[in-house]
Amino acid sequence: MLKLNDVHVDYGHFHALQGISFEIKEGEIVALLGSNGAGKTTTINTISGLNKPVSGEIIYKGQVINDMRPNDRVQMGIVQVPEGRKLFPYMTVMDNLLVGSFNKVARPYRKESLEMCFDLFPKLYERRNQFAGTLSGGEQQMVAVSRAIMSHPEIIMFDEPSLGLAPVVVEDVFENIMKLHEMGRTILLVEQNVMLSLEVADRAYVIENGQNVKEGNAKNLLADESIRQAYLGI
Repeated sequence: MLKLNDVHVDYGHFHALQGISFEIKEGEIVALLGSNGAGKTTTINTISGLNKPVSGEIIYKGQVINDMRPNDRVQMGIVQVPEGRKLFPYMTVMDNLLVGSFNKVARPYRKESLEMCFDLFPKLYERRNQFAGTLSGGEQQMVAVSRAIMSHPEIIMFDEPSLGLAPVVVEDVFENIMKLHEMGRTILLVEQNVMLSLEVADRAYVIENGQNVKEGNAKNLLADESIRQAYLGI
């Protein structure tokens, strides 16, 4: 469904991605692991079209999308839940959700998508007329996920969805990621909580300094001694 072939990205003179390659099959949850500064967010932003590769290819459903604009990628079904949520704090929850359905592909599904959001997060229905900036961190994450759902996505990319959330809320976030997967969404997950990521993922890739260093079945990586020492402190 999505494939990166030897993708390089520069920030000025800094070589952020140095030949990242991986693929995601339709219906999978794939985790992208690595320490801070490894290039995980850069990778997601490059898939979204916010960064332009210096070289290499991003292929979505057989089509090279390197030169495609971010909004066109959203209409193709590639949607990101950004790190830090990035809501419009002085707009209501409902208006934040409607922004997600602005593109012409998503608009016909607006009613259906809203029902899906409120079924998944009943609390958002109660908060629908409240300013997004007044919500708790966990509730804001619900809005960010719901805004992505409103875009009628085929693949949802999560960038650090548990950032700044209490442990009990983190568990809810991962449960909802699993529910979205059960609804047929393909998931790319970037998350500092390596153990939880590997528990829910089908496969995982580990990157360091903008390069692939390891890949495999998520359960096998969870048992991998080097992964356990480097990321789990075991």
